[in-house]
Amino acid sequence: MKQLRDDGFRIEEVDDERTIDDILIPDCEAVPFTDENELSLPVLEYVAEFKALIDACGWVSYYYNMKRFLAANANKAKIVASSYNHDLRYYNDQLNTWREKARRSFDILSLHAKKFGFAVPAKNDFLNSLTLYKTRRDCYKYYIGRYLKTESIMSPKQLEQKFAERVSKRLKRKE
Repeated sequence: MKQLRDDGFRIEEVDDERTIDDILIPDCEAVPFTDENELSLPVLEYVAEFKALIDACGWVSYYYNMKRFLAANANKAKIVASSYNHDLRYYNDQLNTWREKARRSFDILSLHAKKFGFAVPAKNDFLNSLTLYKTRRDCYKYYIGRYLKTESIMSPKQLEQKFAERVSKRLKRKE
């Protein structure tokens, strides 16, 4: 039978051995750290930073387009901006913030890529290619998620080859 102690602020189980001496060990600390867990940590860091880079490039694209369309007085952009009470300055500030986040993510990704011996493309070319093409971002995210399940990762060059294969298959289907 479980007995509960109520002192007005918290309710604790008194029959649990971990709570008798007020020492409650979180379950994550109770699991011993093994070599098996060590191998997946760099993979997770690489994948997480790659996804962060892709997301940052997506936001750069969004804020760039909103800024451009607001400056051109496009009706849809004005409706969206007015519904959130945003102006051109807000979109410019957000664009600069997300550009910096994308650059920082690229720098961190290149450090993680070096751990695996991957070559990273030129910074501006890579960031621009991810920012300009939503299909490229979607393709990269798909393959990153797919290969994460098997803990095998792909270099940026391999991801670009997969994207090129996808585009060529689409062109063949159209013909």
